[in-house]
Amino acid sequence: MSRPLDDDDVELTDTTEFNEGFETARTTLDGLLAGEPTAAGAAEGDVADDPTERLQGIGQAADGRVVATVRVGGTLESIELDPRALRGGTDLLGQQLTEAINAALDDLRTNAAQETGGVEVDPATVADDLTRVQDELAERAVMLAERFDDAVRQIARQAGGG
Repeated sequence: MSRPLDDDDVELTDTTEFNEGFETARTTLDGLLAGEPTAAGAAEGDVADDPTERLQGIGQAADGRVVATVRVGGTLESIELDPRALRGGTDLLGQQLTEAINAALDDLRTNAAQETGGVEVDPATVADDLTRVQDELAERAVMLAERFDDAVRQIARQAGGG
């Protein structure tokens, strides 16, 4: 069932252009989820001004003999080992590495929350929301195009039959 247009100022957008815009946003978001720098950040060349690039987490284990540093996106930046940490054997070293890395990730989450004013943003949730919005807007664009086509046909019938 068709309905007349509610608003004369409705501007219909080419669905291809519409979908390409959302795909670009989706690709950027997927890159952020993977911890990749954005194209805009890379083009600027000044990464130090990006607060996410400054964010890091540092964790320690074995009284500071094992230190791990992580960056946004969960990237392990470095592991520092005091030679004394190697004396305990591989099993103990593995446990200490795990402890240090987990502590670094916790520190990164804390630092990120402080940087954002306590607001935690889950990139996966944002990606899901973006997908839902894209789907809903695509449905509405199709619906508007159908209404437009119905209105054009009705005008053509009235012009031809009147």
